[in-house]
Amino acid sequence: MTRILNRVPAILAATGLAVSAVVLTGAPAQATELCSGNTWVREFDTPNENIDVEYSFCVNKIDGKYRSAGYGRVVDGGGSRKVDSFKVESRLEKNDVAVSKRTCDFTNQVNSTDTSNIDCYSPWYEPNGTYTGDGRIYIDIDNDGKTGTWYDLPGSVSIS
Repeated sequence: MTRILNRVPAILAATGLAVSAVVLTGAPAQATELCSGNTWVREFDTPNENIDVEYSFCVNKIDGKYRSAGYGRVVDGGGSRKVDSFKVESRLEKNDVAVSKRTCDFTNQVNSTDTSNIDCYSPWYEPNGTYTGDGRIYIDIDNDGKTGTWYDLPGSVSIS
């Protein structure tokens, strides 16, 4: 029995390589990404060192599926508690109505890491149409006596 269990990782690795080879050698996917060209940049007064936030939204299309893609980072986090809450909402929109969205919580990451990538993607959505990537960021600064605020960010250009 031990001998069989020792071989399981090797079998799984070989199977994974075979599956990867099939996936990688298939027909190339038609992928497109369009972004707003506007990066939202803001400094927030937080305990100890202030945090800087940079963010932009794009829309992805691959093989007839669409999603919103939010790309960003927080600089000068970590070292101490900076925020009570830090969330990004990424929305795929059609005619300014959300058809797919996801909220990503980066609170622990911002509080524990000096520089954090805070990318957030909506789920893929399949019906054909014209879409944009859009979203917002929620920040509740630690120990400032105020509740948090949602910041609406510039959306991407449209893709169809």
